[in-house]
Amino acid sequence: MKRIATTLILLLLALTGMGKSTDIIFILDDDAAFRQGHIAVLVGNEITGWHYVSINGTGTVPTPWGINTNADTGTVITDEAGLRIRGLKRAIRRACEINPNERHRYRQFKRIKTTAEEDSAVLFAAKNTASAIVYGIIGPGQSCIDVAQSAFSALVKKRRLDKRGNVPGHTDLIPKRWFRKIELRIKIANRRSRDGKGKITEITENY
Repeated sequence: MKRIATTLILLLLALTGMGKSTDIIFILDDDAAFRQGHIAVLVGNEITGWHYVSINGTGTVPTPWGINTNADTGTVITDEAGLRIRGLKRAIRRACEINPNERHRYRQFKRIKTTAEEDSAVLFAAKNTASAIVYGIIGPGQSCIDVAQSAFSALVKKRRLDKRGNVPGHTDLIPKRWFRKIELRIKIANRRSRDGKGKITEITENY
């Protein structure tokens, strides 16, 4: 019965156009990577559920470069029965363990409101980054910070808040520091809005 009800709800949302807009959730495991932090992204909402994007390293002992292994490239957050999880905090807890080869301890998150026009661009950018062949903590290759920056960059550029193509904080390579400065990045981007439109709104929350 739960599956039938879920299917009917999703069908209703599709027909009415509801539930299309999404939010970006940046989630942080601040103890990972020798306390430099591991950052990942959830895209979705409490109606349709969440997609999880994360670069998780090489799958071996900690190494700064190698093959990108065990990445989550838009993993749908579901429970053990395969049902979509819609509550945000429950989804974050599930993201810690949904990858059978990688475990994280996400204990902080920051949420940015997005629109229906932005959701596909943000998710596409994050998934494309997470699908990189080479893992590199600084480069060449991609690391966890690149997923977060790709998602944020897609939003900023979609709202035309990048100046000459530049996105605030895009050169910051430390996940924990980038996460803590999200509000500052948003303020800098919002100053570029000439008419006040397109400004980014964020909701900062912790457990």
